[in-house]
Amino acid sequence: MKRDDSTMIEWAEKYRPKSLREIVGNPDVIKRIREWGEVWKSGRIPEKKALVFEGRPGVGKTTAALALANDMGWGVIELNASDIRNEERIKEIALRGSLYETFDDSGDYLSSKKGGRKLIIIDEADNLYEGRGEAGDRGGRKAIIETVKSTLQPVILIVNDPYELFKGEQGMLLKSLVEELKFRALNYRQIASSILKPICAREGIVVDSKVLERIAQKCGGDVRAAINDLQMIAMGKRVITEKDAEYIGPRDVVENIYSATLDIILSMSMKTSREVLNNLDEDPQTVMQWIDENISQEYLDLDDLDRAFHYLSLANMYLGRIRKRQYYGFLSYVMDFIAAVSIAKKQKYGIHGKLRSPDFIRALAIRKRSKDFRDIISKKLAKITHQSIDRTSFEFFEIYMKIFRNDRSFAVWQTAILSLSEQEVEFLLGTDEGADKIFEDARKIRERLK
Repeated sequence: MKRDDSTMIEWAEKYRPKSLREIVGNPDVIKRIREWGEVWKSGRIPEKKALVFEGRPGVGKTTAALALANDMGWGVIELNASDIRNEERIKEIALRGSLYETFDDSGDYLSSKKGGRKLIIIDEADNLYEGRGEAGDRGGRKAIIETVKSTLQPVILIVNDPYELFKGEQGMLLKSLVEELKFRALNYRQIASSILKPICAREGIVVDSKVLERIAQKCGGDVRAAINDLQMIAMGKRVITEKDAEYIGPRDVVENIYSATLDIILSMSMKTSREVLNNLDEDPQTVMQWIDENISQEYLDLDDLDRAFHYLSLANMYLGRIRKRQYYGFLSYVMDFIAAVSIAKKQKYGIHGKLRSPDFIRALAIRKRSKDFRDIISKKLAKITHQSIDRTSFEFFEIYMKIFRNDRSFAVWQTAILSLSEQEVEFLLGTDEGADKIFEDARKIRERLK
């Protein structure tokens, strides 16, 4: 019998874990959350009255917060710090939370006889500082700090990017008041077997495990996205095939590699970094490139930096041996040496800036190389056209390059009279295909003209 898909709720909500016991992955983090909650439940107030849940979207931060409240029998007040309308709301809760034991969902005071504890969840706390102007920035920042300082209620801040939350003087003050918990993305096999497969069983859907893995691979570690994709291709079906999964496009996994790079650079534990690498669906070469591009701005001590690059060079050496000998037993050594970057430093560093992707660096290099070629060729053209270099570059160059690409005879003749190098010919063509033959024909013309 076909399901009535029009009445279906989102599976991501339908199958959201209701208890911390039901959450897949991040066992150490879940254990710590439960311990923190038990302190509040016992009537005591923990040293850190607020937790910060850090991690990329879809790793279970909000789910864990709601599951904690459910396990402890707490009510929940959810705020979104990126919404400027909630700034006064945050201040109101900070004031009431500092004076009274509890309050209702609208923020009104309740005596302890009428209400229990409330878990204050401030979502997107790292977006509080974006697009606010100076006044809003100060107000929102101060409101959250005051909430954490004076509240008698448990508080959880949820962020994707902790750097944005803790930057600046006020951010460092906030950092000293909270306990940070890092949520790591599940690997695709965990998502497929522990989350997608049980959902299919409960929905009565027949699907091969390889199809589920394919869906999970494309979500980039975002569990919510994987569930949404599964629901989308399952609508009106009892059987899901590999062909159905082909319609799902890959998700952006940059945040995953970003998070992993940050973990490895900032961690002091090789074991932790090795676990990060094990859970990362990315090739070692890419990880090494990310670390290589960013390590120098994070490791301020030259000896620490030297050791880090030494470990990266060893990882690269074994990666080369894998390519040469096709012996993948060396892969374990590669991963170990990448993880060893964490123990290359003798001191713990903070975050000194946002990480830059290798693609960004390469793009800058390509743009610079392109400008260099344009300047050189414009200079040569200006000599024979009796125009200024600037005018040649800005007014004539684009049409010149278009003719060069579409008229081979013109390209050969120009290469000859301007004495263009083969690399300059490649630049004008936009490809290396055919550049060598044009360069060779131009050389013959120059020989005849001598």
